[in-house]
Amino acid sequence: MEKKDRLSVVIDGKVYVISGGSSDHIQRIANYVDNKISELKRQAGYNKLSPEYRSVLLSLNIAEELFTAREEAVVSSQEHQEQEAEIYKIKQDIVDKDLRIDTANKLVIEYKTKVNELQKRIIELETKNALQ
Repeated sequence: MEKKDRLSVVIDGKVYVISGGSSDHIQRIANYVDNKISELKRQAGYNKLSPEYRSVLLSLNIAEELFTAREEAVVSSQEHQEQEAEIYKIKQDIVDKDLRIDTANKLVIEYKTKVNELQKRIIELETKNALQ
């Protein structure tokens, strides 16, 4: 069973005891929420709203950031997949070109061998004609 830490955190000037994952994780989340509340408090008229409305506004702000982050993650994932596909295509092109180069090099060696054989044959024939 996973151990859940209990931690006292301060959010909007009030102390809350929270249990969950690691203490660091809990503290980061609590700090985030506290900073978000502070950010909203700097907006004109926020403090005049009812506590319930402020809670809803905070929730909507955090949800909006979550949705934006998810959308960015989807776009990033799609871009990553497109880049992976492009890299695969480039690697395939390199392999294809390497195969063509290997084939061309084999043909060059084959043709050089044939040229050498033909040059030897020419010398043999010229020598034979010279002796006759």
